[in-house]
Amino acid sequence: MKYNLLFLDIDGTLKQEPHGISDINKEAILKACRIGKKITIASGRSKDMLIPTIKELKLDEFTEAYTIALNGAHIIENHSGQTLHTVPLPMDLTTLLFEKAFELKISCHIYTENFAYFNYEDAQFKWYQDRGCRCDLVDMNRSDLGFEELALKFFAFSLEADKLMVFKEEMADITSGILSAEFSSKYSLEYTSVKASKGIGMEYICNKLGVPMSETIAAGDGENDISMIKKAGLGVAMKNALDSVKSIADIITKKTCLENGVTEIIEEYLMP
Repeated sequence: MKYNLLFLDIDGTLKQEPHGISDINKEAILKACRIGKKITIASGRSKDMLIPTIKELKLDEFTEAYTIALNGAHIIENHSGQTLHTVPLPMDLTTLLFEKAFELKISCHIYTENFAYFNYEDAQFKWYQDRGCRCDLVDMNRSDLGFEELALKFFAFSLEADKLMVFKEEMADITSGILSAEFSSKYSLEYTSVKASKGIGMEYICNKLGVPMSETIAAGDGENDISMIKKAGLGVAMKNALDSVKSIADIITKKTCLENGVTEIIEEYLMP
């Protein structure tokens, strides 16, 4: 089968914190792009965090190049950083998510097109700020929580994984059919509109490029990657992926993220 477009998750797929993207993966991506293959980043990260990665991989140097941010709630054009598409969260549900997080003492934040708003100025706040996010605190005394822009994704983090399970269960009835709740790792829970996902973002970009979904590869490791892995012509789970991801993938890489599993995918399935 001929594949022309690869959608790549970042965390746990292309790289693993605190490690950067390996030179081996960078070289494989650039080599594929130079022969006309297209590689699209599909991440839960925000635009501010993704633009440095786009530049690092030189994906802004190619025409008709796009990035899926915030699990499909924000799609941008690589060269200009221009927003092409957004899918906001309802304000009432965003407020309820913050209230539940305060109740359970869970660190959380939302992303807008250009900002990140946190409930605590904690280690998470500093981590994102250090990586280029424009961060601020929510104001629970205001009906709009002090946002300057519409919320696109809600993110909850806790090293107590059981707390996140409680959070998800207690919000299930309220968010059902409106928001998707997905674990991107054992310690992180993400909410986006049901009208936004990496899979829906894939369809948007394929339509824009005129590339059939059958000619796509999608690779990831977390629950937020499942929608694109299911829709791709070839769905790939990393060796280090969650079992729930492996169970729906067409193939599983022989190598983990840290062993340059992305290069394995490119060499075996994307290159001629």
